[in-house]
Amino acid sequence: MNDAPVTIEVLGPGCARCQETYRVVRQVVEQSDYACTLTKSEAVDRMVAVGVLQTPAIAINGKVVLAGRIPKVEEVKKLLGIA
Repeated sequence: MNDAPVTIEVLGPGCARCQETYRVVRQVVEQSDYACTLTKSEAVDRMVAVGVLQTPAIAINGKVVLAGRIPKVEEVKKLLGIA
């Protein structure tokens, strides 16, 4: 992995599914001591900018890597390359 900072965004309107997705991602980041910037965005213009069609969604460095469902812990680890 290169030394560029990683930005992880959880995108969604703030519903319970979006909040749970953020919780799962935050848990993985905290437990693995993964160096990144984690944000949650409820802004529709941001979702449009990265091409989110279904929520909740996860974007890593501006690229949507998961959309439309709540991920499992192991799945988030794989997405981050720490599985």
